[in-house]
Amino acid sequence: MKLKIDREEFLSALQKAKNATEKKSALPVLNNFLLIAEKGKLNLMATDLENFLSLSLRVDAEDEGKTAVNADKLTNIVKGLSSASVFLELKEDKLVLSGGRSTFKLTTIDPEDFPEFPTAVTSAEFPAFDILKAIEKVEYAISKDDARYALQGLYMHEVEGRTHFVGSDGHRLALFWRDSAFPMELLVPRKSLKVIQGLLRDYPGHVSCGKDESFAHFSGEDWQLSVRLLEGEYPDYMAVIPVRFNYQALVPRPELLESLKRLSAIAESSAFPVKMTLSDRSLILEISDPEYGEGRDEMDVDYEGEVLEIGFNGKYLIEALDAFDVERVWLKVVDPDSAVVLESDNREKDPYLCVVMPMRL
Repeated sequence: MKLKIDREEFLSALQKAKNATEKKSALPVLNNFLLIAEKGKLNLMATDLENFLSLSLRVDAEDEGKTAVNADKLTNIVKGLSSASVFLELKEDKLVLSGGRSTFKLTTIDPEDFPEFPTAVTSAEFPAFDILKAIEKVEYAISKDDARYALQGLYMHEVEGRTHFVGSDGHRLALFWRDSAFPMELLVPRKSLKVIQGLLRDYPGHVSCGKDESFAHFSGEDWQLSVRLLEGEYPDYMAVIPVRFNYQALVPRPELLESLKRLSAIAESSAFPVKMTLSDRSLILEISDPEYGEGRDEMDVDYEGEVLEIGFNGKYLIEALDAFDVERVWLKVVDPDSAVVLESDNREKDPYLCVVMPMRL
């Protein structure tokens, strides 16, 4: 192997691929990149056995070949170089990197030890922007509890001609949708979302998608990702979204968000109980901490009706409100003990809602 490659393009690919490596695995090979130089391209491959990522880069190659090298060391070295180009050459069991007046010799491992990659199968296309937006909208609500295995991922499927993207941890639920078909059902693990975000952040156009018995497959112009799907059946989330309400208030989102953040200053932890009192044209928020004291905030809202008192985990409200792209949101309540819906006041601009379970104070 002997080649020349643009440093910035190489570094960008290395940083994306690093998301698919595994440092703490009992298999040291999983913290390595597989490099294959052939036909004027360098294929950069990484896996943690849950994500299998391959990126293709244009290079000036004198000799073809392949090797495997530590992912962290290679990324850090390329990041630190000051030259516009990087030269790679495989000399026996060392990968020689040079750029400007710097030269490094990295120890390699046998590329044959690298895990075999699944064969990608794609059958549909979806806008890259929509997938990226969906992850940004619902990722916060995905469960971090190992015991709730089926909830540890982003659920994607089609409902009446719309694609639903769902995240939930059992205490809250986030739903984002797009008016486009998605003829498959995917349950993508939380860690894989970071890999996908890295690939799509600056990627225009569409992504090809597909699945087989074990993997979801995503491919772009110069990359391909296979993700091991979570097993298990996703709960019937539509059943927990109320459709009839006894209280509905139109709330200024930025003001409510800032109010909650102000009150959080007195809380002992990021998860704090907050009491909301809704009355004619008014919303009062209160927090009480036995060690640090009390706080109260009031704002004007568009509401007329009976007085309502309800308690929430303030952290859940902050994270939910942060995900909206509109200035006003609907606060829809059945009663103080039932799930509450926060929904965009403009579904065309921001097709998103979240469900938050109240808490007893």
